[in-house]
Amino acid sequence: MAEALIDDDTVYVAVSKDVSESRLTLTWALRHLQLKKLYLLHVHQPISIDPTSSGLEQSEIDAIQASELTSSYEILHKYRDICVDEGIIEQDVDISNILANNVGEGIVELIYENNIKKLVMGAAADSQYSEGMVNIISRKTDYVTRHAPHCCKIWLVCNGNLIQTREGRFDRRGSPHSSESLTNLQGLDSALVPYEEAVRAEHDNESHFSARGFETMYYEEQRRGLEIEERRRKAEEELNRVRAENENMKGIQKELEEQLYIDCPRRFEMFEKERDEAIKTAEELLRLLNLDNSESASSSFQRSVSNEPPQYFICPISQEVMREPSFAADGFTYETEALREWLNNGHETSPMTNLKLAHSNLVPNRALRSAIQEWLQGNS
Repeated sequence: MAEALIDDDTVYVAVSKDVSESRLTLTWALRHLQLKKLYLLHVHQPISIDPTSSGLEQSEIDAIQASELTSSYEILHKYRDICVDEGIIEQDVDISNILANNVGEGIVELIYENNIKKLVMGAAADSQYSEGMVNIISRKTDYVTRHAPHCCKIWLVCNGNLIQTREGRFDRRGSPHSSESLTNLQGLDSALVPYEEAVRAEHDNESHFSARGFETMYYEEQRRGLEIEERRRKAEEELNRVRAENENMKGIQKELEEQLYIDCPRRFEMFEKERDEAIKTAEELLRLLNLDNSESASSSFQRSVSNEPPQYFICPISQEVMREPSFAADGFTYETEALREWLNNGHETSPMTNLKLAHSNLVPNRALRSAIQEWLQGNS
C-alpha cells in the first residue's frame, strides 16, 4: 500500500549516472509513495583533466567536460521516461542537479539548498543486497544520513526493497553540535504547533509563511553547526599532523646527537694524528732544504730515519708506501690509484671513518710525496 504524504511535500529521489543501478530505487518510490511532485536528484562529478599531463589545450578540456555534462542530462531524461511509464505526469517530474567531486557532500548540499524533507536513495549497490538486510553499506549513504538535517525523512532502498527509514524530526536528538544557536531550537516542535493549527483553522497565509520561516532558520542553524564541526575536525587533524612531525623531528635530532657524540671524538683523534705527522714531515723537509750540501742533506736524512718507513708514508688502503699521495675529502692521505679503485668499486664512504665523503676530488700531497721520494732514495 502506498504511503500517504502531505500535499506540499515534494519527494526527491537520488539517482546515479548508471540507470541500471538506480532504476529499482526510483520504481520503489513511484510504487510505494503517493507522489504529486517528484524531483530527480543527481550529483554530477566533473572529469578532472590536467593540461600538462594530458597534453590537451584548455579549450579541449572544456569541450570534454561540457560533453559529459550534456550526457548527464540525457541520462536524467531516461529516468523521467521511467516515471512516465509508471503513470506519473511528465510535468510533475523535475530535475535537481549539482556539480561536486563528492557525491555524498553534493546530496547534502542540495538538501540544504532546497529544504528537502523527503528523500529516497540507495542504501547500497543492488548486487550487495541480501535477504533481511538492515545495515547501510554505502559510504555515500552513511555520510548523507549523518549530515542531513533531522527534519529530512530518508527512505533507504536496495534492490527494490526498503532497508531503513530515517524519520524526520525537529529536535536535537543525536545531533553532534552543542552551540547556543542549536540549543535555542529545542522548543521548535512546540513553536510550530500553534502555527500549524492556525493554518488549518484560519487558512492564514501569513502564519503559514512564518512557520516556513522557522523551518528555514532550522536548516541554516544545522548547516552552520555542520560547517563549524567540519572546521574543528580539520583543525584537529592538522594539529595532530604537526605534533607527529614535531615528534619525528625530535627523534631524528636525538639520533644525530648520539651519532655525533660517538663519531666526533674518534674523528678528531684521527685528524690530530694526521696533522702531527704532516707537521713532522714539513719540518724535516724544511731542515733538509736549508742544508747547503745536498749530499750531507741526504746522509743526514738517512741518519734521522730508520730503515722502516714512517707510518704516515703508508697508504691506509694498500698498506704500502705511497708513490702518488693525495688528500681526500675526509682530510686523510691515500695512494691515488688505491683510492680511485676504492671509489670506482662503488664506495661513497671514507676508508678511515666510514662516513660519507662530501666529494670524490683528490688533491696531490706534494710535500709528503717529496719526503717519500727522499726516503726511498736513501733506502734504495
